[in-house]
Amino acid sequence: MPVDGRTGRTAFLFSAGAAPRPGTACELRDAFPVFADALDEICARLDPYLELPLHCVMCAADGTRTAALLDREPFAGPALFALQAAQYRLLRSWGVRPDVVFGHASGRMAAAYAAGVFSLAEACHAVGTLARLLGGPPARGPRSAGPDGILAAYGRTLATLHPRAPRLPLVCDVTARPVGVETADPEFWVRRAPLRFAEAVGLLHRGGVRTWWELGPADQLTRLLPDCLTDCLPGGTTGAFALSRDWALLRSGPSTGPQEP
Repeated sequence: MPVDGRTGRTAFLFSAGAAPRPGTACELRDAFPVFADALDEICARLDPYLELPLHCVMCAADGTRTAALLDREPFAGPALFALQAAQYRLLRSWGVRPDVVFGHASGRMAAAYAAGVFSLAEACHAVGTLARLLGGPPARGPRSAGPDGILAAYGRTLATLHPRAPRLPLVCDVTARPVGVETADPEFWVRRAPLRFAEAVGLLHRGGVRTWWELGPADQLTRLLPDCLTDCLPGGTTGAFALSRDWALLRSGPSTGPQEP
């Protein structure tokens, strides 16, 4: 559904970067019951892995000690996943459906959920387990072993899941290529390598993508698009939107023009 009538395929970009800021989800939660229901469901699945209920942390008043927990890795990852998965549900309820999805770094798991690789329960288990590992006391074995030990323990959790081949094309941020059966390999989800966003954008554009929606707490990727594609500059044929920035555009109706990235 191109918001302003553009044709072409639609890509959902699940961004990484900073954790959601305090209150990021509250405006959408108050405005849209679909988003509120999805966020509540996802937070309830993640809460058993956390020291405090995730919803309370995400909606805490800015400047409070509870809100400051969003800067800690054990809460940042679950908050990002919860926000993106709920945003995905909201966009689908509006009739905005992706032809292809792309997950950038810590946005990979939400992209994998959207592509049908993991069920919501499996994705929440993976995200919650990683949060627990990152927040464990120093005496914990994987924690004391440093980042490599944490990733090894995370990989063992991923090995217990049952990933499926993507039902929507899923483009990898490491290879800048569509993925398939390699999603069954736990190492695929834990490897660290230079990220190839510009190459992935080029692949998607050549494949007919003309509408880009960024899911996450900011507009990090949509702001990078003009550096990757001249088609994203003013006067081009591509529309780029960030849900955190442009949600009111869809709420007001499809006749409203897009913001430039």
